[in-house]
Amino acid sequence: MQLVKAVDRGLRRLYHYERFCPKYLTDMLAEQHFHLSNPSKFNDPWDSCPCFDTTQADDPAYRARCIRFIRGFVPHLPDSERLQYEAMIQADRRLFVKALQTFGDALRSVVVARFRTYCLTPKADMPLMWSHYADHHRGICLEFDTSEPLFGNAVKVEYQMTLPAIDILNQTDEASFRPLVTKSPDWCYENEYRIVARHQNAAENAPSHFPITTDDFLPLNPGALIGIILGCRAEVNAIMALVTQHAPDLPVKRAVQAINSYTLLIE
Repeated sequence: MQLVKAVDRGLRRLYHYERFCPKYLTDMLAEQHFHLSNPSKFNDPWDSCPCFDTTQADDPAYRARCIRFIRGFVPHLPDSERLQYEAMIQADRRLFVKALQTFGDALRSVVVARFRTYCLTPKADMPLMWSHYADHHRGICLEFDTSEPLFGNAVKVEYQMTLPAIDILNQTDEASFRPLVTKSPDWCYENEYRIVARHQNAAENAPSHFPITTDDFLPLNPGALIGIILGCRAEVNAIMALVTQHAPDLPVKRAVQAINSYTLLIE
């Protein structure tokens, strides 16, 4: 399956909802960099979880190859114990599948160590997003121009009922990346796009084509941030003081409750 980017969909703007954190907003406006999230902080426990393909688990030869592969990643055991354990999962499909699941859980710690994510969406007037990600409408929504390549190349999240399965013996770059941009249909209202970056302390064999964070930040290129929207319950004076101090020319709008409908107006 081909990865879809914001520019492929003809999107001209992407938005990021967040609570009002004076430090992060000052970092963005004054230092010209923005903060990416650690996947371990996400509110969806399945987010960014690797899942290994078990469709070939009935094949003893496949199980044997997988066991040899996993051997280099499991905690060290005395040879006698290791051989006994490997014989058990070789002989029992159920135990083999459980071993793959355990290995997948361990691999998630690698994902958490290697990658950082910035979440975006094409709309700024979504009440649920303001509630869930912008501190119950007290936060802000940042507006970005997708003509800036970092944001234009943000990858569309796919929504599906099953986790994307990785063949443990054939881990292509795309297959390994897929869990980072796949979520349950329960989250489809977000219509999410993601910038995925490598943490600066990632191992040398981590994928090299991702941007690299510094202390979980990426540089914000000139012209990328084109506006800021204040939530309908936001502390306007506190936010405006920072914007006036660090980016007086940045357009500022406000999310306003409609009078006769359950909608937000961006004014």
